[in-house]
Amino acid sequence: MVTPGEYLSFLDARLPGLVAGAHVYGSRVLDDVVHDSDLDIVIELSAAAEVPPLDGADVAVVLAGSLAKPVFDVTPLAGEITPVLWQQLRTVGQTVRGVRPTCPGTAADVEAYCRDNLVSYWKLDFDRLRGALPSLDPEAAIPRDTLLWAGLGPARLWHTVRTGEIVSKSRAGELAAARWPDLPILDLVASRRGADVPLTVAHAAASLELFDRITADVTT
Repeated sequence: MVTPGEYLSFLDARLPGLVAGAHVYGSRVLDDVVHDSDLDIVIELSAAAEVPPLDGADVAVVLAGSLAKPVFDVTPLAGEITPVLWQQLRTVGQTVRGVRPTCPGTAADVEAYCRDNLVSYWKLDFDRLRGALPSLDPEAAIPRDTLLWAGLGPARLWHTVRTGEIVSKSRAGELAAARWPDLPILDLVASRRGADVPLTVAHAAASLELFDRITADVTT
């Protein structure tokens, strides 16, 4: 698991003098680090350059000064930037180099992004799953990483739309399980945290049902 210090040493050796700022977000600042967690980090460069990849680091790159602007006014040099990222950086993000960013934005921007993402990104995947499920054995095993991504991701957006708060995947799963206790969402949370929980097609079906309930809940 890559640490912020290790990653900065890696960059400094390859881009000497260019890394003006570094800001950690995601599982490291949301108390949800698990064994395969990436380092989620935003890098500010003093001049445009190509940032070399490193396994275990999920990186967005911007020019220095960009984090003082609204997200819609910034074109990243690499990676993706969103209103949700901007909110994390200005609230819970950890600055490990440079000045803590202001990342201006509004709650309405964050909510609109989350609502749109449920449709433009997640609905396409769940529609494919909806078509495939009837031909699958409910007891058959299913790839863990794919299921945890799909099962817990929409719950984060649901919670942010309802409250404005950004939470981790695990916490989102707990909140969704409390809202809909008939669905085995806590199995996904336990698996994410390292428990040996067999995950099956039935859990994928539950994730689809959770997605349908989430979309209904945020549109009523």
